[in-house]
Amino acid sequence: SSLTESLRSVPSDENSFKRLFDSYSDPVSYRQKFMDQNAFLVYYTGGFDGPDRLRMEEGGEAPPRQTVQYGLRNDAWAGYEDLRAELNFAAKVDGSSTVGDIGGPLGRAVKAVESYVSLAPGGDAAEARTRMR
Repeated sequence: SSLTESLRSVPSDENSFKRLFDSYSDPVSYRQKFMDQNAFLVYYTGGFDGPDRLRMEEGGEAPPRQTVQYGLRNDAWAGYEDLRAELNFAAKVDGSSTVGDIGGPLGRAVKAVESYVSLAPGGDAAEARTRMR
């Protein structure tokens, strides 16, 4: 199918797929790296970071853009992987997949990618769309 042909240029393994997003995403902050590497300590100290300082999980600010980017990247992979699985199944059992079976995962992947791109500066998104044509 033309959809299967279109997907040939998209990496089929998770690490390569995510690496495409990671190369453009904001880098992981020092604070986030520390919390990830010391999760046990952060958990059992309740995020205590010294007197007169907010606890690590406090602050009330919105999640960093990097966190949102990585979440959308993961959502895009999940939708894409489900789409590939459904297309492979449809190829083996001819006519067994419905439009909804294929459209659901495709829609989830497209929505995640569009949401990810919406986080990019306007000029970057416009340039990427031009290159895709």
